[in-house]
Amino acid sequence: MQAVQHYLPGDHVVEDTCESALHMSKPSADVERLGRVLVIGSGPVGMRFVDELLRRHADARIEVFSNEPYAPYNRVQLSTLLAGESSLDSLKLPFPCPKKNPNFRFTTASISNINTTEKVITDVRGNTHNYDHLVIATGARAHVPNIEGVDRQGVYTFRNMKDTQALYSRLVSARHLVVVGGGVLGLEAAKGLTRLNTRVTLIQQSGRLMNRQLDDTAADLLLEKVKALGIEVITNSGVREVLGNGRVSGIRIRSGEIIECDTVLLCAGIRPNIDMAREARLKVGVGILVDDQLRTSAEHVFAIGECCEHGGLTYGLVSPGFEQAAVAADALCQGSASYRGSTTVSRLKVVGEDVVSLGEVTDLAQRPMQREIQYHSARRSVYRKLVVYKGRLQGVVGFGGWDDFQRLQEAYQSGRRIWPWQWVLFWLCGRLWLLGGQSDVKQWPASAVVCQCNQVTQGELVQAVAAGTNTVSSLRVATRAGTVCGSCKPLLSQLTDSKIEKASGWQTLLISCGLAFAMLLTWLSIPGASVTDSVQVTHWFEKIWNDKFWKQVTGFTLAGLVALGMIMSLRKRMNWRWLGPFFAWRLLHAMIGVTSAGLLMFHTGFHTGENLNQMLMMCFLLVLGMGALAGLVTSLGHKLSPNRSASVQRFWNYLHILVAWPLPVLLITHIVTVYYF
Repeated sequence: MQAVQHYLPGDHVVEDTCESALHMSKPSADVERLGRVLVIGSGPVGMRFVDELLRRHADARIEVFSNEPYAPYNRVQLSTLLAGESSLDSLKLPFPCPKKNPNFRFTTASISNINTTEKVITDVRGNTHNYDHLVIATGARAHVPNIEGVDRQGVYTFRNMKDTQALYSRLVSARHLVVVGGGVLGLEAAKGLTRLNTRVTLIQQSGRLMNRQLDDTAADLLLEKVKALGIEVITNSGVREVLGNGRVSGIRIRSGEIIECDTVLLCAGIRPNIDMAREARLKVGVGILVDDQLRTSAEHVFAIGECCEHGGLTYGLVSPGFEQAAVAADALCQGSASYRGSTTVSRLKVVGEDVVSLGEVTDLAQRPMQREIQYHSARRSVYRKLVVYKGRLQGVVGFGGWDDFQRLQEAYQSGRRIWPWQWVLFWLCGRLWLLGGQSDVKQWPASAVVCQCNQVTQGELVQAVAAGTNTVSSLRVATRAGTVCGSCKPLLSQLTDSKIEKASGWQTLLISCGLAFAMLLTWLSIPGASVTDSVQVTHWFEKIWNDKFWKQVTGFTLAGLVALGMIMSLRKRMNWRWLGPFFAWRLLHAMIGVTSAGLLMFHTGFHTGENLNQMLMMCFLLVLGMGALAGLVTSLGHKLSPNRSASVQRFWNYLHILVAWPLPVLLITHIVTVYYF
């Protein structure tokens, strides 16, 4: 039996006697017309092109050339590997299945030359490889500034797996490390490099961190967070010289100050890898020039990802490269897809904080009918800003968690009108929609993009669910949604109606809130206790509710519990960790409610009173009832779909808070009037 050879990373040859590989059908006419497709580059974009092409033609003849001795990996997650937050296996990109894609090959070999006339590429070993179509996905390299002494030992870049391994090894001996560049990569690298208590200083040439994505306020909040991690930050500066005799001993910054250090990491941007394309006489600018089908100036040659330039723009994010990969694959298969550019969307986890940026947010031009609407909660360390022009979103920037961001992206891309009353709502509470952005994802238009990284629409996801894909994990496999940054996973849960996890201590919470609600019904159904005519037959219950001493005991205990309950209600909003885990606080809060209901019975004898007392009693009962219902919904939330559970819990919690605010005022007034008058 003849074996089929599959070239895997490192040029290892694996013998595969798979039946489907040996007895595959004759190539289709479309595959014959497609011919042999070569891909230079095995990064996320290059491998996404492979996936897109094999989805259209599983038996396509395609070979990928990699200049790294590693299996394809996700470069976006290298900073998490450096920080010890992920493993090498978690970074690996999916590899085509040899059984389903028998004509796929992977070769570890650097390409040195492209001959577009002969349609041949040559690797560094001198081997030539013919192609019918060539896809250049060479990405970009780290930009090395023109700084004196930058070639000294101890200066690193951070772009690939080799750089990551070198930095990882350097951490053991480094005492003071300087990171040059305050963008996303520099910040994440700085955070990862502090893991072994290494002193880290970050130098940013601009006046603010992430100056292309954040405005001044968001950048200031990020700066506070970075400094809290123990990272020294110097802005409005830059490195003028790397000092040392062979090895790095320090740097001289713009002001002339010398900072002693033993390691320098350059994170000063990227430069598209276009040298090989230039030598092949392809038209280049900043990147390799391409048209709307990602074709270069040479026939049968395409360019995608960070190495290409479309419409005068290059992109340093992975999602535009994924879009380009899909268009290029469609163009190879005689499709009609056209690339019109990508929306600049950043939803990032930077030094442990959620940072979002969309559209125009910095260096805004002054235009009539343009408004900037801001929401800032210093207590919650949350900042959000909308740029609205002629009633439509032009830009969004935020620091801190933002559940509505997916819906904001959809509104931005669809050009939905933002009404003045929504401006007011955003200014007051930081949101455009009363019920939140994620509660109605099933009602989004089919064209709305749910997964921005992979450009997966709501319609595609709904179709996959209708076809039987009913779990988040299977939906991710079927559509690739949520496989890059994972920020859209909550939306996938809603579409699949996946059950949410049970709340911690839900049974205790259910019993407590059920008991409180039963006590409320008892209170409402039993008439007020009457006073006996003779002191000789006084009932024990009357000796409590109608006795001045016990009335004071129950009254002040009740007031204390109300005060404690009100303080505890701030636990989540003020992020008071000293109140313990949130679920424990919630259980204690519910038990306080039950105890207060019992004390209320003994304090009043089931009498509602008159005038002010009656108002106080009604407020007490409303707070008890709304709180009991909110707790019951929370404890049973795992029995509902995610969006139904979230909306119901939010509704009853809001009602509970709303009716609770008059309670302290009425209670204080009641105490003052009783003792003063």
